[in-house]
Amino acid sequence: MAHTAVGPERDLEHTQRSLLLGILLWFLNLNVAYALPSLACRWGWLSFGIGALSGLQVVETIITLVTIPLMLLVIYLPGRAWRRFQTEAPVSNPHLLRDTEKDRLPLVAFVVTLLNSAFLLFVLASLVPTVALNVCRPS
Repeated sequence: MAHTAVGPERDLEHTQRSLLLGILLWFLNLNVAYALPSLACRWGWLSFGIGALSGLQVVETIITLVTIPLMLLVIYLPGRAWRRFQTEAPVSNPHLLRDTEKDRLPLVAFVVTLLNSAFLLFVLASLVPTVALNVCRPS
């Protein structure tokens, strides 16, 4: 695939931004998930309920559900760049993963895609205790 000089540079910028945004999104989601319960329980915030879920659980779930599509975007952009950086057509290349490490650009894009995918798994896993546990329940 022939690229102009602007294409790979733009893809590399998107990849670098995706790395930073993926880390930032995961960090913010994680810190909100851990800070919000202690604040809400201590000062009685979010005392409403929707169905079987407390207000705190609803708010944490909404925050996580907003984070998920943003994480999918920062996975998609470097994934698309990774495929563009390949020297051969990705569909006809049986050694796509092995050829990724031949050049720095596809390797960086691939690592960013995997790292952001791991962050997405952590965000999804954080939904389990959010929905399953009611942290403000008196003991």
